[in-house]
Amino acid sequence: MSTNPWQRPDDCPDRSGVSVIVCCYNSVARIRETLQALAAQTFKSPLAWEIVLVDNASTDNTAGIAESLWGSFSVRAPLRVIQEPEPGLIHARQTGIKQAAYSIMLFCDDDNRLSPGYVEGVFRILTFNEDIAACGGMGIPAFGTTKPVWFDEYQEAYAVGSQAINAEGGRILNLYGAGLAVKREALEKLAASGFESTLKGRTGGSLSSAEDTELTYALVLLGYRLHFASELTFLHFLPRRRLTFEYVQQLFVAFGKDGPVRNLYYSYISTRRSHQTIRNWYAHLALCLFRVVKYFLIPPKKNGRWIYFRWNIAYIQQLFVLWGRWPALKANIEKIR
Repeated sequence: MSTNPWQRPDDCPDRSGVSVIVCCYNSVARIRETLQALAAQTFKSPLAWEIVLVDNASTDNTAGIAESLWGSFSVRAPLRVIQEPEPGLIHARQTGIKQAAYSIMLFCDDDNRLSPGYVEGVFRILTFNEDIAACGGMGIPAFGTTKPVWFDEYQEAYAVGSQAINAEGGRILNLYGAGLAVKREALEKLAASGFESTLKGRTGGSLSSAEDTELTYALVLLGYRLHFASELTFLHFLPRRRLTFEYVQQLFVAFGKDGPVRNLYYSYISTRRSHQTIRNWYAHLALCLFRVVKYFLIPPKKNGRWIYFRWNIAYIQQLFVLWGRWPALKANIEKIR
C-alpha cells in the first residue's frame, strides 16, 4: 500500500470547518484580488475556517505581500504561509492538505475570486450530505483583455462555465480543480484503497491539468457522489497571454497527453459499452485512429480541425508511451473499486 500523500501528523486531530488552500507561484500581481474576495466571505452561522497559502518556490515576495494584505483586512480567520520547494501544483496541494486544520479542503487558485458565501456553501453541502465527497462551483471568466470571439466555444478548457456537462446517467463524473472542495475523510479512504495519482498536473511550462479529473474520477469509483453547485460562483481571471488561439492549441496538446489515462478511468465509470472496450490497449488505439480521421473530416468545434489534429497526435503518442505500463495503470484503478 502506498504512503498516504495527504496524511496529517498524528498529533493534529481533524476539526469541523474549511481550510481554503491557495497555491501560489510568483503571485504578487494576482493575490490581492484573491484575498480580498476571501476577506469578503459572509456567514449565516459561525464557521471555523482558515487560509493555507502554499508558496510553491516563488521568487518574488508573494508570502510577505499576502501576510501584509490579510493582516490589513481585520478578518478573524487566520492565514498561514507554508513553503513547498518542490515545483508543481500537485505537490503544493498535497502540502496544503497535510497542513490543513479542518475537515474540508477548498482549493482556491491564485487567480480565483470566490463569491461571498462560497466557503459556507461548500461546507453545508459536504457536511450535510454524507455520500458527497467533493463539490465545485460555477467559474465565470474575467478577461484581462478583449474577450476573443472564439472563447465561448472553448471555455470548458479554462475551468469556467457549467460543470453539468460532465454528467452522465444522472451523475456528475468529474469536476475541475478551481473552486473544488473535498472532504478529508474521502481522501483518507481513497489513500487507504491504495490509490496512487498517475497524472501530476502543472509543473513549470506544462499545461497539464487532468490530475483534478483523475482525483474526482477516483472518488466516484470509490462510491461517492460529486456535486455541482451552480449557485456558488467565482471569477476566474484570464490574462492576455492565455487568450490567444496558439495558447488554446497548447492546452489541447496537454489534454491529449493526459487523455489515455483520463479515458481509462472513464471506461471504468461509464455505462457506455463502446467506451468500456478501451480498457484494452489495442481497442483504445483503434478508437484513436478512427477519431483522427473523423475529427479531421468533421471537427467537433468551429475552426477546430488543426486543434483536434494536434490533440489526437499527442494522445496517440502518449498511448504508445504507456503501452508497457497499461496493465499497471489498470491495476491501480481496479484496486479502488
